[in-house]
Amino acid sequence: MRRYVLTFLYIGGGVSALVLVLFFVGVFEPMTEWLRSKWVSQGLLVEDEMVRMKWIEGLVIISLAAGVSWCVIDVTNPSQKVLVIFCSVLLVLGFSPTLALHGVLFDPFSSLAAVALSAAASFVFAGTEKGMRKRVLETLIGRRVSHRTFNELLEADEPPDFGGVSREVTVVTCRLFNHEELQAKLKPSDLVKMSNLFLRSVSTFLTGRGAYLDESGPELVRGYFGMLKPSESHAFHACRAALELRSRLKNLSKECETRWFQGLTYGVGISSGPMTIGVYGADEHFFFSGIGAETDYSRRLSHANDRYGSDLLIGPHTYHLVKSEFEVRPMEMFFDPAANLMTEIYQLLATKEAFGEVERERRDLFWQGVIFLREERFEEALDHLSRARNPAGEDAPLDFFIERAQSGVADKGVEGEAEAPGKHARLINLM
Repeated sequence: MRRYVLTFLYIGGGVSALVLVLFFVGVFEPMTEWLRSKWVSQGLLVEDEMVRMKWIEGLVIISLAAGVSWCVIDVTNPSQKVLVIFCSVLLVLGFSPTLALHGVLFDPFSSLAAVALSAAASFVFAGTEKGMRKRVLETLIGRRVSHRTFNELLEADEPPDFGGVSREVTVVTCRLFNHEELQAKLKPSDLVKMSNLFLRSVSTFLTGRGAYLDESGPELVRGYFGMLKPSESHAFHACRAALELRSRLKNLSKECETRWFQGLTYGVGISSGPMTIGVYGADEHFFFSGIGAETDYSRRLSHANDRYGSDLLIGPHTYHLVKSEFEVRPMEMFFDPAANLMTEIYQLLATKEAFGEVERERRDLFWQGVIFLREERFEEALDHLSRARNPAGEDAPLDFFIERAQSGVADKGVEGEAEAPGKHARLINLM
């Protein structure tokens, strides 16, 4: 709010200085003398007992000039701005007769001048781009970003481009898989509470990490990184946030088990790519969002976690952007017949600095085992995958590929592979 505070100080301070100069040189004295005689004639003021406290009048001038300018600048609703000014005028008009009853002569004209000049100057500023920016941001973005991000946009030298721009962003989609199961086992009121807890926890976390909350519902929350302003590190921030979200979701599932005896089954998909960003809609039904293939691809990735038993999956372009900062392991390859393109998806494991040497060895064994599996060298694949197991905990993706290797050894084949060109890849629409 630095820019708004400075503007408030400039307007409030400038108006205060001007009105105080006029006040002390006696510009308002003829009107004050007329008011004094009126109060005396009406019996509100006894002339012999009358006192005048100009220092109080000076403080009122400063307070009204500063307060009116702050409210007119900061309040975005025009009717509320007018209400503030109207109440300020009523307050000033009420001061004079009230204080007259106590033997104090108060000059309301200088205070009314402060209110009028401050309101006029503030309305002029509110009509500029910087003055309207808060109202525009509240209308288009609202609470879809954190308070810190909102203030950064408010204080930026250049306003956000809402008219339409192409920008590379990273989409993070988090979805629940067992919502239907929870619907069958929980009372409707408990299901609503659990869904709201999931929605509130995930959306608040993502916006707190700098994401723009594009969609949220009982089963799915989606946020965009790098959407509001250009960023070279949107994929990095998205992956770091996803790793932190993993811990949050585990704790959230434990909380749900404690309160409702039901845990959460979830998956997160992360995809990066170009999107066309702008304000879409008409009349009163408009929204700020982006159009691009990454939105659907991120949703598919989040759903693919249910197949492998994983929790965080990233697309090939995201992997290319963050491979120097994060550790991953491969899942499957997919073939897109429309683009005649073969791609690979990966499970996000940890940051490089948080990945130990033992974990790295297990990951390398897993990676080599997946390669052998794709080459139909099933026994070698089973050997490497078995040695990649961590005895201290479960590993659902590893179990998934071990089962496929065992099926290969038993010459049972793997369901669905024959549908793609090459037995090591699946069609993209099967994700």
